[in-house]
Amino acid sequence: MPKRNKNSKYIVKKIANSRMIYLFQKAHEIFPENKTLANRYTYLARRYAQRTKIRIPHEWKKRICHKCKMFLYPGVNYRIRLHSQKGKGSHVSLTCFECNKTTRYFIKLNNKKK
Repeated sequence: MPKRNKNSKYIVKKIANSRMIYLFQKAHEIFPENKTLANRYTYLARRYAQRTKIRIPHEWKKRICHKCKMFLYPGVNYRIRLHSQKGKGSHVSLTCFECNKTTRYFIKLNNKKK
């Protein structure tokens, strides 16, 4: 069995990344018609990332529920809320309707006083 070099690993990761992005785009397009197929596309995209040890892009990573791993479609199966608090700081909370999990993404404020 021939040994793979570093260049072939790069090619495999590049192909997996392009397939993963394609699957996420297709999941977004098909979700209103067929939710189970969109969730299957999300599962396959996550498997590409796991097997090739690449990161899911940031804009698509927020579209997967951290608990039930379902594809999140805005306004249909998750809710977005913006919370602003002086002491704790502002954050965006996403609530999945499938498992009722709330995920918070904190907003960094750059208040530099001179």
